[in-house]
Amino acid sequence: MAYFPMMTDLSGKQTLVIGGGEEGTKKVRVLKDFGARVTLIAPEAREEAIREADRYERRGFEEADLDAAEWVMVVAATEKRELNRRISEGARERRIPVNVVDDPELCSFIFPALIRDGDVVCSVSSGGKSPYVAQLVKERIRTCWPEGIGRINDRMGEYREQAKRDYADREDRRRFLREKLKELLDPETGKA
Repeated sequence: MAYFPMMTDLSGKQTLVIGGGEEGTKKVRVLKDFGARVTLIAPEAREEAIREADRYERRGFEEADLDAAEWVMVVAATEKRELNRRISEGARERRIPVNVVDDPELCSFIFPALIRDGDVVCSVSSGGKSPYVAQLVKERIRTCWPEGIGRINDRMGEYREQAKRDYADREDRRRFLREKLKELLDPETGKA
């Protein structure tokens, strides 16, 4: 079954990553990139994961960890399936969204393949069936991704505020914004 692609604001929100290996490190990095406050729990962890996390606890997971904060999500990235299953069940009982790396059946959400430039984010999911398919689609999208789209988006946000002030008619606002976007995408021709 396909997953619903919901974008959510993680700025300053508490997230928990359990496991400090390669996959845990990747998840810490992604969550930090989106402004989350990350607590990492692992007996051992890569230096990058420790450095990126807001808090690192060098120990194994305990059930009480799921009650230690107002987690908006939990990531189980250990190499032990039984431990990951326990983390998943505990998070679900508490109605905390949980991702179990490489085990879609234990997930209530999955991490998509991401392309990002500023606030412009594109996510691709294979429903957890094939990260390779998601990566292939991501790379294909990247080939037509407009250069500097994050900066263009910021500018369009400014134009949107201007349009709200200057144009009472909805169609006039839309026409103004379409024209500004064309100019930003290609200032010489006005074409995308």
